[in-house]
Parts: sequence; C-alpha cells; structure tokens
Amino acid sequence: MFEKLKRGIRMAAFALPIILGGLGGAATAEADGLKIAMVLPGPISDNDWNSVGYNGLKAAGKTLGVEVAYSENVSDADSERVLRDYASRGYGLIFAHSFSYGDATLNVAKDFPNIIFMAGTAKELASNVGTYSNPDYQGAYLAGMLGAGASKTKTIGWVGGMPAPNMLANLHAYEAGAKAMAPNAKVLHTFIGSWFDPPRAKEAAIAQVEQGADVLSAQGVGVIDAAIAKNVYALGAMTDQNHLGPKVVLTSVTWDLGPLVAAAGKAVQDKTWKSQNWSFGIPEGSVNLADFHGLDAGVPPEVLKAVQAKFQAIKSGAFTPPLDTSNAN
Repeated sequence: MFEKLKRGIRMAAFALPIILGGLGGAATAEADGLKIAMVLPGPISDNDWNSVGYNGLKAAGKTLGVEVAYSENVSDADSERVLRDYASRGYGLIFAHSFSYGDATLNVAKDFPNIIFMAGTAKELASNVGTYSNPDYQGAYLAGMLGAGASKTKTIGWVGGMPAPNMLANLHAYEAGAKAMAPNAKVLHTFIGSWFDPPRAKEAAIAQVEQGADVLSAQGVGVIDAAIAKNVYALGAMTDQNHLGPKVVLTSVTWDLGPLVAAAGKAVQDKTWKSQNWSFGIPEGSVNLADFHGLDAGVPPEVLKAVQAKFQAIKSGAFTPPLDTSNAN
C-alpha cells in the first residue's frame, strides 16, 4: 500500500509544470508581472530541439529577471490542456515549442486574448499568436559544404523527423551547400515520421551509410549512434553534440534561442510585441558552427577556408542561403 502511494506521488510530481526562478527570484517576477512558460514535445535532456528550448527559456528568465516554467514530453494530444493551464494561471507569454502544436495554440489563444503565444514554425497566426523559426538552414548550407568537402565518396546523408517547413528548409539548404562545394555530390535523405525515435533514426542513418554515405547530418537523436557504429563523420544539430561521439561528430550547427525568447519577453513587457515571424540566425549571432574539437585535421584546408568565408558572408549579409520549404523528392 505504502509503495503504491509513493509511486502515485512520484507520478503526480512528474506531471506538474516545473518552475524556474529568474534573477531576482519571485519578488522580481511579481513586481514585473510577466511570467513565461514553454511547452516542449520531448525531454529537455535530448541535446537537441528540446534542450535548445529549455536552455533558451532559462537564459531569458535570467536576462529579464522573470519567473519561467516549462513542461516537457507533452504529446500533441495533451498540448492544448497544458497550454490552457499555463494561460489560466497568468503566464503572459507562452511558447509552444513544436510545429505540431499549432492548432492547439490557436484554440487556446481564442479563449485568452490578453495572453501572448509564440508557436514554433506555425502555419497560421492570430492577433495574439506569433511564430518563431529556427533559421538553421543558414547553418545547414555550411554543413552541406563541409560534408561534401570532407566526404571521400561524395555521398552524404541527412536524417530528419517529419517534413515540416523548417526541416525542409534545412534539407534543401544542406543539398545546396553540398552542390556548391562539389557539384557531383549525392545527398541521401530520410524522414523517419517522428520527432523523437532514436532507434528508427539510427536505422535510417545506417541504411544511408550502406548506400555509400560517409558523412551524416544528424537532424534527429540516434543518427550519431549510427555514425559511431559505422565510423563515419556526423554533423550535429542544435547543440554542440561532440560529446555524444567525440571521434565522429565533426562539428554541429548550434542554435541559441535565448536572445529570441528574451526579445519577445521584453516586447511583451514594453507592449511593443507584434504577431509576426521572429527569426534569429547567423547575422544575429544565434546560429553558429560549434568547435571542431580537433577533428578538422581530417578535412582539407581549402574546404575549411571556404566554409569560414561563407559563414562570414552570411553574417555580413553579402550572401543569403536559399530558403526552400518545398516538398522533398
């Protein structure tokens, strides 16, 4: 009986939103009036999309000195309930950190017109619903250049979750960068049909290696495991993922969401927030290439020089990577 009670308590605790205090603690948050929440589809420990969301939320809370809270591993079916709960408890800015939360966000926003919602890569907006994109396609162009330049077979791979606009933009930019570096490069791609299925991602990546790919773009958890198993290079995503495969993760296209969350929060505070697409990329310092951790020694110097030159061109505005969200063939 006692064991059942303990299990019930643990389950209840896991289901509750987790609150993180910003600088200045609860008194600052109360004085300011703004509280920010984020709803995430996967675990904040994934070193990927969810980690970026969580880290950005936490950083913004410190920057603004406000209370922040989050809920992780929220299914699409449960997202409306969780979003509605945050809105009913007075969170003035709520981030729905998933492309698949779009409809739920719009439904809740209708009932809470004074709450501001930010939906990740949303297809539709409303007066109190904005969107934010991950312009990592800018970094994906560089990753494609690097992958094709480092590849001995001139066949490189890309494994992602589902064909959402941001993923399609990433894939097409990766292909464009690869062709710019090596016109004869071949790019294999697979959508596994899930945002988080490491075994399926690993299986898809291994299949690409068996077709000749010797560099893999890891757009999902599990791809790096395949690179380790097959001893090929991987290009990480979202965070510096070298620690997941120190001998194979050449570099990673990183995304710092903190500045965007903080900017949106400040705009809400100042009453200057607008329903639009918020996008912070390479020019804003939010998208970068991570350290090579010494693995750049295996890449031809002229390739590294070309990638760095292109990075600077994107940062200065002299070059704009193609933004293509059309369906993949």
